[in-house]
Amino acid sequence: MNVLDKAPLPAAAADEEGEADPEEKGGKAAAGAPHVLIVTTPDERLRLMLALGSRRKDSVGAGIPAGFSGHLITDGYTGYQHLLDRIAGIQQCCQHVIRRARAVMKLGPGGVQNWAGDIITVLGEAHRAVEDARARGSTALDQQVLDDLRERYDTAIRSGMIHNRLRDWDTGNHPGYSLASWLQDYKEQAFLFTRDFAVDWTTNVAERGAKAAKRHQAVSGYWHSLPTLARWCRLRSYPDSAAAHGVTALGAIRTAIEGKPWLPPLPAIS
Repeated sequence: MNVLDKAPLPAAAADEEGEADPEEKGGKAAAGAPHVLIVTTPDERLRLMLALGSRRKDSVGAGIPAGFSGHLITDGYTGYQHLLDRIAGIQQCCQHVIRRARAVMKLGPGGVQNWAGDIITVLGEAHRAVEDARARGSTALDQQVLDDLRERYDTAIRSGMIHNRLRDWDTGNHPGYSLASWLQDYKEQAFLFTRDFAVDWTTNVAERGAKAAKRHQAVSGYWHSLPTLARWCRLRSYPDSAAAHGVTALGAIRTAIEGKPWLPPLPAIS
């Protein structure tokens, strides 16, 4: 049973781990290579791993359980955007945004790219504000606090676009201009976690779920076939979710062999 399909979950995080091609520059996974899709609840209590024939949007979209209609936390990959007609919304991983902003800050010249540092500061303050509000038992940020954060975010973006619009770059737009434009286009998705406290601000939980696939590739090399990968994903999802509920791998396997597999409890409908 796929609990992610059966329960009205408010949010889930998704990430993809591809089969690296040694013939590709840097050994990166090609879009058409087999991928593992990891879908995890923010508390890591449920984890679903699925085999994909590729990382193209149709494959990734089909991998997200049809019954899931909550908010999806992703890493910036646009292949999830077409799901907006059937899910509540998308939260962009702020840790990925921060990494991109740090890379832009290193480009210079001088302090021209300090606007990217301002983005990092704003997102960090927004996260702390949400955590503080949660600790107080609040379910929403003070509107004045949120308005101030969003205004500073907008100001930083304008600076990034103005200072990098005409700056030369060998592959086209300067990375600073590309990042500023992206931040402008996906502003609402970057700030979703400030409006809905059920949504986490990063995809870290899904990235941690990808570690097993990475280790398997490092030891065993390529997946021999997509069906083999699908079986591995199905088997791995079971003990990972069981472990999050205090059930040992041996215990979960034993009950499965006995014909009484462990099943996670369905989350309560709020």
